[in-house]
Parts: sequence; structure tokens; C-alpha cells
Amino acid sequence: MTKYFLNIIFCLAFINPSYAQKITFKTGKPTSKTYYTEIPYKNIKGKLIIPVTINNTNYNFLFDTGAPNLISSALMKEIKSNNSKSISVSDANQNKQRMELISIPLLTLGNVSFKNTSALVFNGTDNLVFDCYDIDGIIGSNILRKSIVQIQSEKNLIILTNDLNKVRLEKQTGMDLVLRSNQSSPYITIKIKDKKNAKENVLIDTGASGFYDMCKSNYKALEEYNILSNSTRGEGTSSIGLFGASEAETQYLVKIPEIEIDGHTFTNISTITTSDDNSRIGADILEHGIMTLDFKHKRFHFDAYKAKSDLTEKNFGFTPTIQDNNLIVGIVWNENLKDKIHVGDKILKINDMDLLSMDICDLLTEDSPFKSSNIIHITIKNKSGETSSFILEKH
Repeated sequence: MTKYFLNIIFCLAFINPSYAQKITFKTGKPTSKTYYTEIPYKNIKGKLIIPVTINNTNYNFLFDTGAPNLISSALMKEIKSNNSKSISVSDANQNKQRMELISIPLLTLGNVSFKNTSALVFNGTDNLVFDCYDIDGIIGSNILRKSIVQIQSEKNLIILTNDLNKVRLEKQTGMDLVLRSNQSSPYITIKIKDKKNAKENVLIDTGASGFYDMCKSNYKALEEYNILSNSTRGEGTSSIGLFGASEAETQYLVKIPEIEIDGHTFTNISTITTSDDNSRIGADILEHGIMTLDFKHKRFHFDAYKAKSDLTEKNFGFTPTIQDNNLIVGIVWNENLKDKIHVGDKILKINDMDLLSMDICDLLTEDSPFKSSNIIHITIKNKSGETSSFILEKH
């Protein structure tokens, strides 16, 4: 199961081809010819929250390389942007919505200001993304497309510059960074080492929880070529995107012996497949080294803290998710559990934690017993209204 037990993924993609040539998403530029700034961030359970200044007012934004710039409808009213158009987009779970695309006259990150930058407007209410992380918007890849971004997790610091000499690189070589789509989404190629070796193109997505998510289409291709040695099938849903939870369907829990990124080896990786169009490397990679996304020169650098990173983790045999502000059973992986719990069962208690009396946001932003405990006492209620309690141990 994913490290923070609930997979929250905010990446967005354009899905209306009729707008492909009309979308002016690569608008905006810095007001300074050369720039360098250091931006502190708060790490809220793997989410990078940064300060952003618009119209001399400070706001909280999620720093998300897997998404374009995005602001709340409340913030749009304060900005009073005149230029807008409506486009159709999909989130990481392929849920679709129409969103307004506007231009922000002036936006400041650290001491660097950008003028006339494009951003989508989110009109939803009661949204887990905005409410639980207390954000006003998202800083995405389109505003970064001509910059160099270095993220130093040990200092909770993001460096933003257009001068490569201003960032520290332990290794000068790095690897290719490919920018795709109108939002300049950053992709690299990783090496998967299992029964056979393979390469996979993945999105670098700092808005995604966990280390690595494999999309189901890539999973099927790797299975076809007999690459993978350890996978378990399950039915249900596990991830939450900007527009809500994914639809219930077949997914796979995959265990991979090794993944190599920029010469660094990660071992014993567990991942749950997603319904997105692409696989991704999430924010957990930042725990293992300094990551540099050189959008300007199209290079990626990863300077690891240790020689190897062992990502071994155990799980309780099922994956929870959130539905209608309740924690429910999302997918059951362990065959021995399938006579006890079922997809959609509501989780009422975990140890002494009464979930019915908790704010749903605490499940996302506070420490979780799914992560900290190896044994839990869990109480559930099935769809018939019957409750049951039992002990679960990680395996």
C-alpha cells in the first residue's frame, strides 16, 4: 500500500483535442532577465506547500510538477482577470470537468515575479485537496518551463533560478528530461529490473503521494513481455484525484525488486496500479536525495543521500480510501481477508481512534496508524449495517 495509506494525486491533463492548437498555456514570463530565489516549504504528509504572493497578498499553494497552475474560484474573484476561456480537463483518475483558463497579471514566488501566467480555475466546493491542505491554488509545471528547480528535502527548500551555476550538483551528468504537452510536464526514463530489465517513461509528479505509481496500461505491457514476477489482482478503488475518487475497477499490487533513477538504485518497491495515462514518480523520492528539474536545459539530476534506498514496506492486506467523507475499504489484496472485509465497508475505528468523530482531513494530514502500527484493532460496518472487529497484522 502507498506510504501515506491514501493516494492523493492532483495531476491534470487536457482532454479536449479541439482546443489543442488554441490553448495558450505557455504564456507568462519572469520580470527579471536573471533570477535566483529560495522558497521554504511546509511538508504536510508529502505535500509541498509554498507561499505565493498575488496582489500583495500571501497565499498557500501546493507545489505540483504533475499539474498546471491552478487557483480557487475565490482567488480568481480577487485577481479579477479579464482574459478567460473554458476548456475540458481530466484528473489523474480520468474524471473530467470543464475549467476556466485565465491569466494572472502578476504572481511572485520568493523574490521572483512572473507576469501574465496562465492558470486553471477550480470551481468545486468541499474538496479534499483545497480544504485539507488549506491551499488557494497549485503552482504547476507550466510556470517552471524555462527555469531550474532544485528541491532539498533536508532543508525543506525549493531553489528556483535560470542560472545552472547557482545550484549545487554532486553529479554533473544527469539524464534527459522531456517536457510534454502544453503544460510542459516533466518526464524521465527509469530502469525496471525484475525477471527481465525494462525502461519506462514516467512523470515527475511532486503532487502525488508515495514513491512510484505504475499506470495499468504500462503494467499490461510489462506483463505481456514477462518482465514482472510478483503481482496481485484486486477489485476496487484506491486513489483520489482533484475531481474525486477513481471508479472501482481491476487494479494490481506490484512488487518490483529494483528501479534505477539517474544511476541510483531503489530496491523492494511496492506499487498499486492507477487508471491514469502515465506512470509517475511521486514526492517520496525527495526523502532519498536532492532532486533537480532543469526545465531550461531539459536535464534531470538526482543526488542521493545514501548508496542505495531500500523501500521495503509491509501492509495490512487491503487499501483504504475515502468516499463521502468516510474511510472505507478500497481494495482487498489478501485472499484470507476477503471473507472478513469487502470493498465499500466503512471503517469505524482503528485501535482507540473513533473515525466517526474525526475530521476527515485529519486522516490525510495527521500521523496514521496504518503507517505507524504493525498491528491494529479495526472495526468495520458492512453494507448491510452489520459491524465486526478483528486484529490485523502487517505482512
